[in-house]
Amino acid sequence: MKPRNKLYEISNKFLSELYPDRCAVCDAIIDAGNCVCADCNEQFPRKPEIFRLGKATCYSVCEYNEENKKIVFGAKDGRDFYKLCFMATEIHELLKYYGVISEIEAIIPVPAYFLKRLKRGFNHTEKMTRHLSYLSGIDTVKAVRKIKEAAEQKALNRTDRMKNSEGSYVVRERNRIRNKTVLLIDDVSTTGSTLKEISRLLQKDGNKVICAVFAKTPYKGNKE
Repeated sequence: MKPRNKLYEISNKFLSELYPDRCAVCDAIIDAGNCVCADCNEQFPRKPEIFRLGKATCYSVCEYNEENKKIVFGAKDGRDFYKLCFMATEIHELLKYYGVISEIEAIIPVPAYFLKRLKRGFNHTEKMTRHLSYLSGIDTVKAVRKIKEAAEQKALNRTDRMKNSEGSYVVRERNRIRNKTVLLIDDVSTTGSTLKEISRLLQKDGNKVICAVFAKTPYKGNKE
């Protein structure tokens, strides 16, 4: 395992000198170097879950609900650094608890389509994996590219979501990840269709795929 990225650490400390660090949950000012206050850390509704996505195992930190949605959307649309760090830190702690982090040889973010990334200005999952790499010393490899933007997932039922992800992704930089245990990261899993499709592609190169998300939407049967 590599040592922590010093440049990343220095840049974060520099930003903390310019702007006060704020809690990812309640937005209160906190001590530099933290991403959540002590009270929110103690009271945060963690609900770990382990589930299967084809041949891959996926770990989630909490349930996707109205309370946790604020963290996800603040990270994604609000570009909130502390919320991104909080999600990455929670995933790291969860994988440490289950003894999984020691198996991982590369971390792969779920990619965004280039037009969406251009509009937003960044890919939040890449920011999450960058912080996760800092915490773990494991390299992030942007090994998957999204080549087409499919229909909006939220407008589809479970079956159509599964079909919707097919043909949307390609694997690149195969030499850096072939025959390795890789960690695939996303913020939320609803049906798991995106993670399952990308895992399937990565497994073709002999990779063992472990998935991890911050939150998982509760299964609602035919309503989803």
